[in-house]
Amino acid sequence: MTDDNFPAPPADGSRAPEPAEDPASGRQRMLDLIALVSLLVIATGVYLTAGSGGFSVITGAGVGLYGLWRARR
Repeated sequence: MTDDNFPAPPADGSRAPEPAEDPASGRQRMLDLIALVSLLVIATGVYLTAGSGGFSVITGAGVGLYGLWRARR
């Protein structure tokens, strides 16, 4: 019994080839990594300069900006 929306499997039992990974996906992951490391470096610099009060402010702002950036995609 087959559904009209889905083709029947090949008679020889072979499987369809797996789709290749999208190269753009790898670039997106690299861009995400660069963004996160950059935010970490900035937060560390602010912490060393301003102390714990500045660290909480920059961390909150960084998390908010990163969240907005990721939600856009």
